[in-house]
Amino acid sequence: MGDYGDRARSTVSHLTAFTVLLPISCFYKVAKLQERKVDMNSLKELSAQRPLDIVVVGGSLAGLMCGIALRHIGHKVTIIEEDEDERQSHMAGVCLGPDAVEYVATHDRLEKSFTHRSLRVQALKSAQSVQIFFNARREITSWDTYYFRLRAIFDQYTSSYYPSPPQPFDTDGRSLYLCHKELIDLQKAKDGNGGMVLTVFDRQSKEVTQSKADLVIGADGPDSFIRSKYLPTVKREYVGYIAWRGTVLESEVSSSTREIFKRSVTVHMMHRHHCIMYTIPGQNGSLEPGERLLNFLWYTNETSSSVDEIMTDGIDGHKHHNLVPSGRVRKDIWSRQLERARQEPLVEPFLEVMSKIQRPFIQVITEFCSSKASFEDGRVLLMGDALSLFRPHTAFSGTQAAFHALKVEEYVRGKIGLREWEEKMLRYSRLHFLQSIWWGKFYQHHIVSALVAGCHYWWHCGIDKLKSWWNGEASLLRTGSYTVEEYLES
Repeated sequence: MGDYGDRARSTVSHLTAFTVLLPISCFYKVAKLQERKVDMNSLKELSAQRPLDIVVVGGSLAGLMCGIALRHIGHKVTIIEEDEDERQSHMAGVCLGPDAVEYVATHDRLEKSFTHRSLRVQALKSAQSVQIFFNARREITSWDTYYFRLRAIFDQYTSSYYPSPPQPFDTDGRSLYLCHKELIDLQKAKDGNGGMVLTVFDRQSKEVTQSKADLVIGADGPDSFIRSKYLPTVKREYVGYIAWRGTVLESEVSSSTREIFKRSVTVHMMHRHHCIMYTIPGQNGSLEPGERLLNFLWYTNETSSSVDEIMTDGIDGHKHHNLVPSGRVRKDIWSRQLERARQEPLVEPFLEVMSKIQRPFIQVITEFCSSKASFEDGRVLLMGDALSLFRPHTAFSGTQAAFHALKVEEYVRGKIGLREWEEKMLRYSRLHFLQSIWWGKFYQHHIVSALVAGCHYWWHCGIDKLKSWWNGEASLLRTGSYTVEEYLES
């Protein structure tokens, strides 16, 4: 009787667990299926009937990456951009992390190399003292080189960088890139079909027009109109320091300086400020030794009153908010900073490069991280710097844009539901946003402040690991370079 009773109790226990857990499990699975059905049916069913009409607001790197990915799966993509086709160059650097490398492997159609390969990160303590942090391969390009490459792929735009754009495939959707177009209103269509109506102002003709889209992608940068409409309290905030920036041709510096920087991202750390140097392609994307550019950045803590003076235009005297373009920096301001560099002093290779910069520009470091990425039942999406703006120390803005573009493609294809898409977009951005704060605090503030920021970041790393393990997926955290190679002197 004892064995029988134990078996009976065990059977009842298992049946009880089964009857309790089965409905919960079924409910969870049905909820997930229902989520996917609600999230995807309208766009998925519509795209099965015809190519979607998609408008990407913002024609910089993030908008172009997203536009290319969606065009390559057959949809009609229009990019609207406030600026010109040919923009003023700042020759800023862009680092291609793991997701950007994946994006290029999937969607790039040009054979010409466009990145300079750095093989290590090193600290320069003096002209003769170099400390290697780690050997790591990073592919680095310039904003201009990448922009014109993406334009060549998206709408076959011809430039001095890419005079022979690749021809589109027969399976590609239609593409259109419209300049001087400013989005001034966005509303849900009243015809009941779930589309969006965009009101656009033409900055040249001064005309206001309306058009309809099945899907609107907000890739309109840190000052996003779309984010301000749906998340008006999420605004970029000054973090307490700025970057003094500029480029110099390799051929214009000494051979010893070229040797130090040739295959390394190099950091020079001082008390609560630091410099960084790396190599980017030169004019028309040239990667020839001597024609490449050394990209200089010096981060200094500045009070708000100091920033007001520093950001005053050197030609007409108006105040810039986030960037003083090259050719507009006040000569007395730059001369004063150069004198400070001599007084510090900056280590000689950095000082040599800074003293030879002819067209400096100044960037105010700001940040924000949005709490939501989708609106209007998934018909309006945020991505890139319109969703989250990182501090530049992790060189992750371009990689975030690539991750977002690939995830938008998955969502439009119907591979993931809206809730899953948004959760991954936000988790990825939050992780790397906190990572950039930690790095910034480490470089620019007291070690205690850096440790607090580091603990906050590591806590979210743990959450990401746990969620990824639970879902049987790879972690969304990207800790750095996508591969490691031994640095060999040559």
